[in-house]
Amino acid sequence: MKYYVFILLVLLFSCEQKVSNKGEKILTDKEIAISIAEKKWKQVYGNSAINKQKPFVAERKSDSIWTVHGNFPKPPVIGGVAYAEVNVKTKKVIKYTHGE
Repeated sequence: MKYYVFILLVLLFSCEQKVSNKGEKILTDKEIAISIAEKKWKQVYGNSAINKQKPFVAERKSDSIWTVHGNFPKPPVIGGVAYAEVNVKTKKVIKYTHGE
């Protein structure tokens, strides 16, 4: 009986399937938050205004909430930058604004 259990266990562990997704890139929560915020900002404020604020900065606020904001363009101009709070679990923007 011991041999049957041993053989069964060996067969189970040797039949493990490994799925390889070499072509797919796994995104981090930070990258997801930036992507979602950028998409929302471009819908509301336009591509040209948002593209000038790259690179975007994302910081974890809580387990699933990230804050994302842009950077001031060079040379510095009067105005503010885009800001958003993103829930990476639901993939939705909680709130967004653009400073003045």
